[in-house]
Amino acid sequence: MTMMGIAIGATGLLLLLLFVWMLAISMRQKRIENERRQRANIYRKAMERNRKQEQEERVQKAESGDITMILYLAKEEERTNLRKATYWYRKAANLDNVTGMYGIVRISERMKDDMVLREQAKFWRTTIAAVEGNLQAKFEAAEALFYGRGTEQNVEKAYQFMEEAAKMQYLPAMLFLGDWFISHNNPQPSPSTSFEWYKQATKHKSNEGRMKLGMSYIQGIGVDVDFYQGCYWLERAGEKGYTPAMLKAGEVWLESGGQGKFIAYIWFFLAGQLGNEDARILRDKVSLTIGVDTVVGMQALAKPMLKRIRENKVGKHALIKALNRLYKRELDYLAYDLQPTQTHIDVLNDEVMEASIPETELEISTQLPSESQPKNLDFSMSKIDQTNR
Repeated sequence: MTMMGIAIGATGLLLLLLFVWMLAISMRQKRIENERRQRANIYRKAMERNRKQEQEERVQKAESGDITMILYLAKEEERTNLRKATYWYRKAANLDNVTGMYGIVRISERMKDDMVLREQAKFWRTTIAAVEGNLQAKFEAAEALFYGRGTEQNVEKAYQFMEEAAKMQYLPAMLFLGDWFISHNNPQPSPSTSFEWYKQATKHKSNEGRMKLGMSYIQGIGVDVDFYQGCYWLERAGEKGYTPAMLKAGEVWLESGGQGKFIAYIWFFLAGQLGNEDARILRDKVSLTIGVDTVVGMQALAKPMLKRIRENKVGKHALIKALNRLYKRELDYLAYDLQPTQTHIDVLNDEVMEASIPETELEISTQLPSESQPKNLDFSMSKIDQTNR
């Protein structure tokens, strides 16, 4: 073997060893890269798993009512998913969170084409005002919750809002609760509670409250039947020009029989002259059952009353006293009055009213057929007394 051959063989062996070494390095690098990728993949999956777990925990906390987490998720979703954000803001709003309420309103302004969301935003604007103490807003929000307008029906929460407004002497809320506790839609009706709310409204000089309190007495709803006390409250509201109460008073007296139809005619006449069409129809029907002279006499009596009602100068119990004198009624207005005090100004107003009505208008002689003439129908006994409310 020559030196050249040995050199060539050594070179070849060296090259082979170099190739093997480079191959080994390449395989090692590939292995390291694969291990790195595997570690990165494992880490990524672990991070995704952790993020998913954290998200699930956040959602779980939010679903359980954690306000802070609910608002966090809402804010996060607001960047990319407005509907999902609305879900979380609504959840916060339903927990009486004002930020959640404002969130719904804000998103509704960005999604103006969504009619449902717009109605919801209208409800939450009202609720925001209610939370801030606006009594009318409390009433309107409560109504919406009772009937499910712009929000899901929530009777318990609706009652809470309505009671708050009523206890702060907001009359529409008192009357609503009076109606609610005898409503067929109320799962737990309470006629006695209804009566008490009507009574509270009456104490605050609500004519509608007086009318509904009167009908409670007449129909025995939440209280023992008391016809005269019921008529008293209907007529108290009627004195103030409240035509629905005048109409009810006329209907109640008409159903009572006897000379009740004459009292009924007077109330129908007054209400009809004040624009109540139903009262006009009933007035005309009643007039067919009594004599023409009697009708003329009662109209002559009622016209001064009508004038005072229109001028808002009818004092407390003035018309009730007049009808008591005319028909010898057992309607003890002093016993029924919730605020029986009378001031010196009331007495002066009585005198002013009596002096303002010509006595000739009240001293009217009537001729009725013997079979229909009530024994105590004597207009000459009438002189309208008045006491201010």
